[in-house]
Amino acid sequence: MRRIFIAFLLLHVSLFAETLVLEHFKANVFAKSDKKPVEAMVGLIFEGKEVKLYEYKVVDALNIVIGSYFAEDLVTSRGKELLKSTLIAYAKKTHGLVIDAVYIKELTVKTNPSTKEIVDAIKKEGVFQQQQQQHNNAPKQQQQSQQLNLAPPLPKRSLIPEENAVNF
Repeated sequence: MRRIFIAFLLLHVSLFAETLVLEHFKANVFAKSDKKPVEAMVGLIFEGKEVKLYEYKVVDALNIVIGSYFAEDLVTSRGKELLKSTLIAYAKKTHGLVIDAVYIKELTVKTNPSTKEIVDAIKKEGVFQQQQQQHNNAPKQQQQSQQLNLAPPLPKRSLIPEENAVNF
């Protein structure tokens, strides 16, 4: 009898739990190193009572909480766990919303490099140097190609099959 009561209670509780999926949620957070804003894109799954009905409260709580984190903190496992627990506590305290669990489906942080950083990275890879060397070597190569015979070599044997001969 006790088992049936517990099973009924768990079934009753699980019927009232809802799932809300937020995909491609974008927010700007700051980087610790250079204090520049970077874009964080998050996909989260929320489980709780009335989370679909109060989706706007969930989104508001997520905006507030994720804005209080640095980009470097969001990509660590400790930072992700702290984000989830802070989000649950903030939603309960501020909006009276009960969130049972938060699951991170995706979390990416994209930096927005400046033009100077892009040029420096390209220079570091040596792309400009390779192009300059090609331009400097181009007149020499043209002179050499004029002197060289670029005709294909003639075959050493006849391509016409001979009688009584084995041709491969």
